[in-house]
Amino acid sequence: MLACSFHWSRWGRPATPVRKTPPLAIHQPTGTRYGATTNEEGRYYLQGLRVGGPYTIEASFVGYQSVRETGVNLQLDQTRTISFELQQATEELEAVEVIGETDRLIDQNQMGTATNVSQAEIEALPTISRSVQDFLRLSPFSNGNGALAGRSNRYNSIQVDGATLNDVFGLSDTGAPGGQAGSQPISLSVIKEFNIEVAPYDVRSAGFTGGTINAITKSGTNNWEGSLNFLGRGDGLVGDLPNDPYTGNFGEYFYTGTLGGPIIEDNVFFFVGGELKREGRPQTTQVGLDLAQDDAFEVDPAQLEDIRGVAQNQYQYDPGSFSPLTLRIDNRKLFGKLSWNINDRHRLSLRHNYVYAESGDGISRSSGGFSLSGRRFVNESTQNSTVARLKSTLGPSLYNEARLVYTRVRNNRNPQGDAFPASTICLDANCNEDVTLGVERYSQANRLNQDIFEITDNLTYTRGAHTFTFGTSNRIFHFNNLFIRDFFGTYTFRPFTRGDSTVSGIEAFRLGQPSEYNLSYATDRADSERPAAEFTAYQLGLYAQDEWEATERLTLTGGLRVDAPFLPQEPLNNPDVEDAFDGRSTTDVASGNLLWQPRLGFNFNFGEDEITQVRGGVGIFSGPPPYVWISNQYTTTGANISRVSASFNPADDFDSDEQFFSPAPGEQPRPGEDPRLSAQGATEVNLTSEEFEYPQTLRTNLALDHELPAGFALTLEGIYSSTLNGIQYRNINLEQTGVSKYGRPIYGDPGTFTSFGRSTAYQNEGFTNVLLLENTDQGYEYSGTVRLQRRQARGLSGSVSYTYTQAKNINPGTSDQAVSQWRYLPSVDPNNPQLATSAYQTPHRFLGQLTYRFDWGTLFDGGDRFTTTLGLVYEGTSGSPFSWTYFGDPNADATSNDLVYVPAEEDDVFMSNPDNWNLLDAFIEGHEALNEARGSIIDRNTARDPWTHLIDLQLSQQIATFEGQDIKLTANLENALNLLDSEWGRIRESSFGEKSAWTFNRYITESDVGSRVSGRIVTEDDVGKPVISVSDEFDLEPALADEEFGTSFLSRWRLQFGVKYTF
Repeated sequence: MLACSFHWSRWGRPATPVRKTPPLAIHQPTGTRYGATTNEEGRYYLQGLRVGGPYTIEASFVGYQSVRETGVNLQLDQTRTISFELQQATEELEAVEVIGETDRLIDQNQMGTATNVSQAEIEALPTISRSVQDFLRLSPFSNGNGALAGRSNRYNSIQVDGATLNDVFGLSDTGAPGGQAGSQPISLSVIKEFNIEVAPYDVRSAGFTGGTINAITKSGTNNWEGSLNFLGRGDGLVGDLPNDPYTGNFGEYFYTGTLGGPIIEDNVFFFVGGELKREGRPQTTQVGLDLAQDDAFEVDPAQLEDIRGVAQNQYQYDPGSFSPLTLRIDNRKLFGKLSWNINDRHRLSLRHNYVYAESGDGISRSSGGFSLSGRRFVNESTQNSTVARLKSTLGPSLYNEARLVYTRVRNNRNPQGDAFPASTICLDANCNEDVTLGVERYSQANRLNQDIFEITDNLTYTRGAHTFTFGTSNRIFHFNNLFIRDFFGTYTFRPFTRGDSTVSGIEAFRLGQPSEYNLSYATDRADSERPAAEFTAYQLGLYAQDEWEATERLTLTGGLRVDAPFLPQEPLNNPDVEDAFDGRSTTDVASGNLLWQPRLGFNFNFGEDEITQVRGGVGIFSGPPPYVWISNQYTTTGANISRVSASFNPADDFDSDEQFFSPAPGEQPRPGEDPRLSAQGATEVNLTSEEFEYPQTLRTNLALDHELPAGFALTLEGIYSSTLNGIQYRNINLEQTGVSKYGRPIYGDPGTFTSFGRSTAYQNEGFTNVLLLENTDQGYEYSGTVRLQRRQARGLSGSVSYTYTQAKNINPGTSDQAVSQWRYLPSVDPNNPQLATSAYQTPHRFLGQLTYRFDWGTLFDGGDRFTTTLGLVYEGTSGSPFSWTYFGDPNADATSNDLVYVPAEEDDVFMSNPDNWNLLDAFIEGHEALNEARGSIIDRNTARDPWTHLIDLQLSQQIATFEGQDIKLTANLENALNLLDSEWGRIRESSFGEKSAWTFNRYITESDVGSRVSGRIVTEDDVGKPVISVSDEFDLEPALADEEFGTSFLSRWRLQFGVKYTF
């Protein structure tokens, strides 16, 4: 929603209003005039005003003394009450002039939960990446990483000038287009200010169940203004960690510029901006033995040379090197805006935003795995977004705003090496150390085109104490998504035993004898060799609202919105699925469901001094899911793409000199072509439940705001959300065959599967995973916050807050593919996941921000020509949640996502090495979540990473030069605590929200009864107990828990310097 307005209330004014008075608001920088006429009650409403100011508000009438209020400013989405009391004039008097009051927290139109980020804060607070996401953390209801209200950023909506600018397809970690290519969706230099809202009760706000970020861009004025800015950092401006110096050819540089001014004074204005980014990000992991580096890949470099030699000599493929390399991240942004005051009643704006970005990716190097350089690919992203907006005052009580938007996004992955199957060579039996080469499995056929059209119209009518809004907002999305994983083939080569000798993973690669093989290929029914998902989605919305100033102190807003999603194209029909799965059809999609969203908000002001208010409300919020979840149903019908997924025991399945591996991407083994593969391909299928509806949540908030002396204000606020339509996935091709001794559902023969040899029982062998997307109504989030703010006074402003949050869900929606949504959710039963702690829950979060501005002119006659500004942001957060899982597959569902059973005593399990029980027992004792779960299967996300404390700083010095011009020197320091002590500011996180505790080998079976296993005689009571193992080097000391988690680039201090010329 984009709306700024002034209005006048009659409450507390003389009983006889001055009717038909023509109040006038003048935007001083542009001379734009906004007029209205008071109604019979003496009220007026000025709408569609520019954000910012200053404004001069005037009121005059024949026979009355004129009144003028100056220095009035408007925030985004703000309605300010400006009241005048005209005195009858008995002689000619000069107009009474009043200086506008500084913005206050007390506002009768504020009801929901919102945080405003002003242009001054954007300029003063630290940000090295120049991203909007850096400022989302300023909301107490953010987790600091883009999630709002305890939900994934995929459920957020980002709007700039009313245009959708979030990643609607949902592939980017940042939640914005261009994120995969390392870019921001718009230059920060052109943003004027933005709001972060999680419970806006205005029905014009929609498209989210997390939160909404609503930004407005800068515009030209009657003044010629511009800027040139350079920001940069390099190798010496990134800190070292103990045993991990930061090395490599690192550099990141921003070049930005803006220019705005009049084309026709008071009438037509322009504003343009540009940004260029150049970054080189080194991959610093070294290869070698006994290296003083925490994340070194500790293997003999000769082994990597052997792998390269096999690839080059055996398969005529250059896999690249293992030398240090630098990935490039480059992007450029251009922005242009025209503003035209057609007349006093109509104002038109037209703007365009262009972003091109490319980013090197595909290289993963750490202590556990190492990619050769030929695996690199480049993510390319091009975005063009155009917005036309017409604001019209149609009469004294009638205002209309119309908006047209077209956004075009093109994303592509370009492998930089020759086409070659993705190959993983394991250097040990459990593949704890591996080398990868070839084209990454998800990048072998990957392209996305998006076209988005938006048509919005809002009509506002005021009558008495009521402001009515009627509107429609409609979005049309067209997608063309090519995504075929394993299109070139994907192989894993593990060590194995043949006879009396061990064949290494490298030798298995030379022999061409894999342990695992995956391939996706087009079927005869597909329309091309690379079938893509192409479909159109409509999101149509209607709404109505009444904002009623019920009394002098009480304001109510009530409205109803209804959105209707439509998917006119059906996915390809696969009759085999319908026959096999009780009539379920691949053509079913979520289309035509009406999403009703009633909302009610209130604001009640205590007392005539207007320093205390209670606000709150309740409403339903809805938004489309990431459309990649919908696209899965179009891509993976089983009718257009088939799959091969095979596991081998090379010693038994291949002759000693037999080569199965094919290095040519177009000549991969298919069903029927090799006796070890099935006669027909078994394919994955993605389905949608007939009853599936887009996500919806019921949300309510209640808050108390109280203004304190000296410019301080205190807020107490609580917010609660309940899931109405969440998501969950079931694999309906899995057939449960039993239950383990400790309550785990089993999907195979317990006597045949081991930690890596899986035996999955499919209901229909013609299919592999058949994933059904459906709704759940389980899940909730609630937060409570206390916040102390201070408006700018004597150069100092800021806020401190503490927020407590609890969030639980069935599926957090962290992945893109349906199989990943199901496979990577740690669970007891993957087809019946239980309500558990959300991956986005941050129970405790302390947030502080401070801006201090000192004008040296207060010490000598310099005015504000020499100004020093300090900006600071502090975050203290409890760590991210994670789950303890097994190495292995104890439920035989063909994936390793199983929560561990935590033994209460030694007899609960069988240890492969009984001498290691004391190691395991001490480890459990030293980890709180494990210790509390003894005797049961642990719940998802009950463990938590260590606390994180971060302080970011910006120091700037403004130096005035010629009249109206100045130079500003800046220094941004992120993670300042790490600069003071290399052990401070560390971010320690588990990998992908999981940590494997110990290895599952097998279950004790009836055939074991009476025999000796792990030093014990097996009894009938032991049948079904797990056989597990831990290494002799298993971690003992609970004090080492922090060291178990990896560190990242963000654990280091980073310093950036800049210079900005403004005129």
